[in-house]
Amino acid sequence: MQAENKNEAAPEASELNEFNPSFIEHRLKLWEKFKERYEQDLKAKQSATEKITVETVDKNGAPKSIDGQSWITTPMDIAKQVLHKQWCDSLVIAKVNGVLWDLNRPLEGNCSLELLKFDEQEGQQVFWHSSAHILGEAMERLYGGHLCYGPPIDNGFYYDVFMCDASGQVPAANKPETGDLINGCVHSTVSQSHFPKIESVMKSICDEKQPFERLELSKDELLQLFDYNKFKVRILKEKVTDDRTTVYRCGTLIDLCRGPHVLHTGHVKAFKVTKASSSYWEGKA
Repeated sequence: MQAENKNEAAPEASELNEFNPSFIEHRLKLWEKFKERYEQDLKAKQSATEKITVETVDKNGAPKSIDGQSWITTPMDIAKQVLHKQWCDSLVIAKVNGVLWDLNRPLEGNCSLELLKFDEQEGQQVFWHSSAHILGEAMERLYGGHLCYGPPIDNGFYYDVFMCDASGQVPAANKPETGDLINGCVHSTVSQSHFPKIESVMKSICDEKQPFERLELSKDELLQLFDYNKFKVRILKEKVTDDRTTVYRCGTLIDLCRGPHVLHTGHVKAFKVTKASSSYWEGKA
């Protein structure tokens, strides 16, 4: 499923008939459990906060050194001190010591800070990546699809989705078991007649201004979170080599993702679904 950001309103669908598969509730319950522990850990770090210095530039490009507090001060906090409000509202992402960083993620120590808008290439890639998550949420809610890969591409984004049957289950003949993933086929496809409904759900997601939230979890926790999705399980077992990695949430969507993302879905103002086609897992026929 491929889409791009367009300056035209998404058409309204008279009936959305959202599917809302059971795995969404399963994920959300685990998310709340893991988030509670994260917040406890963050609170402990904040209780031992230290003064930090952030090197950045103001709206005129003049160097600025701004004081902050480790594990409390965020890039957006700094932005509000050196940029005017309209500029802050147009920010897409930050770079901390040269690494892309969520605008609302606490800074951990002394650092250099860059603040990026959409007119910069890295800002565009983050923007389209966040747009892909919006598409993924819509596909899950409407069709119960199992998400695979959803990266940004030049001037747009896409999401590979394994379509389930009417009961919300992956058909037995098409289950992507280890060693047989590349031989599975999509059970059903999306046609142009579905595009208005998908766009309508995406628009509602944007209107809700769902915040992008980040958690860092162990591989065992991630396997619990995505145990319903054989594609994510295989990615975790074969491609994730670190003991811990990150997931992001917006609305009902929780996805294995390095990030970072825009602050919330409301930053995506317009889009259009342009293409739907069948594909093989990891492009292997």
